[in-house]
Amino acid sequence: MRKTSNITAYRESLKMRILDTAMSLFKERGIKAVRMDDIATEMAISKRTLYEIYSNKEDLLFECVRNENEALTRAIADYAEEAENEMAVVAFFIKMRLKDLGSINPLFFTEMEKYERILAFFKENSERQAAHSREFMQKGIEHGFFRNDLNYDIINRMGDAAMNYVMRTRLYEKYKLNEIFHTFVVVFLRGCCTEKGLAYLDKFTAE
Repeated sequence: MRKTSNITAYRESLKMRILDTAMSLFKERGIKAVRMDDIATEMAISKRTLYEIYSNKEDLLFECVRNENEALTRAIADYAEEAENEMAVVAFFIKMRLKDLGSINPLFFTEMEKYERILAFFKENSERQAAHSREFMQKGIEHGFFRNDLNYDIINRMGDAAMNYVMRTRLYEKYKLNEIFHTFVVVFLRGCCTEKGLAYLDKFTAE
């Protein structure tokens, strides 16, 4: 039993290492430039071992995207449990995204457009997150950080439309990803904040 347990634990650990390594290479070089051989070589494992866990690059890419999304959601949820307030959570999210976007090759997004399964995942995830977003904003309203005279469902839809525009027009090929995200935050988030919310946002983002 212990031997079986050890094998399972090793396989799960290897699986996570593959996801981390592959996603790092995809973001650095773009999806098309990364072969399964490259991932195996980077990890110093056999190609056969890699294919035993992920049979093709598209499945691996999908799991990379889903794993990263789940990790980001967990990180924010864990931080939120100890955070001072909603604005601290917002600032934490902004810093995480700016750091990540600053190191991504634009080819990563350009080439991802061909994978309908992944695009569908992003759409479904956005819809799932909508309810959490409304609950989060409501708490922020109650604590005086967000304005109570706005329809946040409309704002969410406008945000989705803006991001779809960025992807459809490949705006990230002309401007840096972190610049686009920063501009998006200034336009949408700051417009939702009360004076109290703006004070906290400026404080946290300046640190």
